Amino acid sequence: MTSPTNYQDWQQKLYAKPWLCVLLLACAHILSRVAISSGMKWDESEQILWAQTLSLGYGPQPPLYTWLQWVVCQVLGPSVLALAVLKHGLIALTYCLAWLAGRQLLNAKGAWWVAAGLLLMPPFGWDSLRDQTHTVMVTAMTMGLWWAVLRQVRSPQPINFVLIGIFCALGMLSKYSYAMLIAALFVASMSVGQVRSALFAKGWWLAPVVGLLLVAPHAWWLALHWGMATTETVQKMSISAEVSHLKGLGNLGKALISAMGLWLIAVGLGYRSKLWAAASSLPLPERSWALALLQRYLLLVIACLLGMVLLADVTDFKQRWMLPLVAIAPLALYVWRPALLEPGAGKVFTGLVLVFALIFLLMATLRPWQGGRKNDPDELNHPVKELAAQLRSAGYDGQGVIVGSDHMIAAMLHSQFPASYALGCTDGHLLQQCLAQAHAPTGAPLLLITRADRPAPNWWDGVKAVLPQHAAPQTLSIPFEKMPASATPAQYQYLRVVP
Repeated sequence: MTSPTNYQDWQQKLYAKPWLCVLLLACAHILSRVAISSGMKWDESEQILWAQTLSLGYGPQPPLYTWLQWVVCQVLGPSVLALAVLKHGLIALTYCLAWLAGRQLLNAKGAWWVAAGLLLMPPFGWDSLRDQTHTVMVTAMTMGLWWAVLRQVRSPQPINFVLIGIFCALGMLSKYSYAMLIAALFVASMSVGQVRSALFAKGWWLAPVVGLLLVAPHAWWLALHWGMATTETVQKMSISAEVSHLKGLGNLGKALISAMGLWLIAVGLGYRSKLWAAASSLPLPERSWALALLQRYLLLVIACLLGMVLLADVTDFKQRWMLPLVAIAPLALYVWRPALLEPGAGKVFTGLVLVFALIFLLMATLRPWQGGRKNDPDELNHPVKELAAQLRSAGYDGQGVIVGSDHMIAAMLHSQFPASYALGCTDGHLLQQCLAQAHAPTGAPLLLITRADRPAPNWWDGVKAVLPQHAAPQTLSIPFEKMPASATPAQYQYLRVVP
């Protein structure tokens, strides 16, 4: 049985070496993702296809994540490994930046809990493992911006303004909704005298100059493609004056609860009566400006979200949209209740964090077997390597253009045939338009392919109308991976077109 002294020593080592914890967790997830499947989910597939080329923009999402994915793919190839290294590298960076932000105001234990609080927010701790990209990126930039701002208030120097400019720019290049966070943080900062003075200290102009210079190239592209970049987001928000505000408020409440509920439950179980203790372990002046800044920021965020419902008639909110806006809530908690940082407090909370870290790792690792348990295969069950092997046996050499009936099958095959150019085209009648819009090489051999588990009605009829001289597609039937032997196998239809 572990003695109290040994347990305390173990906890101190845990809090004192956060980088080791983050590194071990990231490596475990990378190994897990590479081992379980060569298949790719929705966002992963988009990145594999977009990262084939460098561009100032890629549609409805800002380009920073794809730029980084392109760099990683140049080293590791368009692979699951490249996806996992970037994703979990950014997750690790987010934890580190959250810890750095926490250390501006708290001790090592408090900073560890600030970072660990993110793991207990399902949009980050779990959804980011399943299939998120831009949300991970913008959350990292959120914690980076808070670190830079708090660092400037604590120790004003021009380099902090450079950091503020960088994180503002990179946040905008991660998700356009980051503008709300910048606005709320700026207004909250201007309302607190000590923060306002620090943000207008010598060298303040570096922040906007650096930020604008970094954003300018994409801003130029955005101005030329405004409709493409905004239409999908507006549709997801379901803006409609005909819908009751009660629905919008209800969906907003659900999104906030689903984003923070698990963390709040863990806080309640982990600290109990300590939450209402009046004792303080931080000097009052240090706590007062920080508490005012954090509280006013969170109130402004809530006000903005309510305004979107009541004034702009927004009715749909997703929990991942809430994550960057409320990711600083754990820091606000410990500044508000510094008694939680007293020796001996928080053992249960730390235990819950470690338990859920293992639970999420296990859940992520077992995802392909979930399809077998439910007899409902998804992309992680696709026999990607065997499909590629059978295509090679049929004479496909991996050159030319791969056109899938959805972007996921196209990306999965591109990972096996990296010399190819791949794209998704959901309507066979639009084959030529898809090739032109994707800037696919003209005159190159084509591999056209569909999959039965995600049918595209009349896809081959459309292809035949565009390419009437070519033969009918061939069929491949291959068992799904991690599925019972009795399960219906994966079926693919493909056609090779050689000019």
